[in-house]
Amino acid sequence: MPRNIYRLKNGEQVPGVTTLTGQLDKPALIQWAWKLGTEGKDWREARDSAGDIGTNVHDLILAYLKGEEVAVKDDVEGRCFEKFLDWSVAKIDPVLVEVPLVSEKLKFGGQPDYYGYIGKDLEIVDFKTGSFDHKNKSFYETVRYQLAGYKLLLEEHGYKVKRCRGIYLPKDNSPVYEEPMDDLKAETRIFKHLLGIWYNRRLL
Repeated sequence: MPRNIYRLKNGEQVPGVTTLTGQLDKPALIQWAWKLGTEGKDWREARDSAGDIGTNVHDLILAYLKGEEVAVKDDVEGRCFEKFLDWSVAKIDPVLVEVPLVSEKLKFGGQPDYYGYIGKDLEIVDFKTGSFDHKNKSFYETVRYQLAGYKLLLEEHGYKVKRCRGIYLPKDNSPVYEEPMDDLKAETRIFKHLLGIWYNRRLL
């Protein structure tokens, strides 16, 4: 999936949400790579394979939400997509699906997976097949910062956001995990600090 390029009205290029959250270390990724190494596996190949599956599942979900044709090519992808369908039945009503937005005020951009109704409430939803802490049964902190950034974007553009929600679609037979995030005040502060760090690094 090509990386989006976000620009202000004056043409200035600005960072995206995932670029900003990507400034943080990912200890779990290092531990995962180390574990694969001890098993004699190439972590780069495993990373790329997992990334391909995640991207393909993501594309399937967005195509479905946009009313486009969906073609599943792989059993793992199909399993993840079926979990999404089971979760979404009679629950969702999209308003925006993967629409790129730019903040003229804070100077960053982003493209939320989904903004729309979950039941009766307007929510931002991010779908993941990775980025999940299996030990503690929760999303990693970077997912929370990502959603906080999307919330800032949508609210600046006049959209009401009741809450944010992470949806984890396991590649195995585990059930779907969803995590409603009603209070992202601390995460919003951290996201703004990440934005400041990114711009200050450009001055060095």
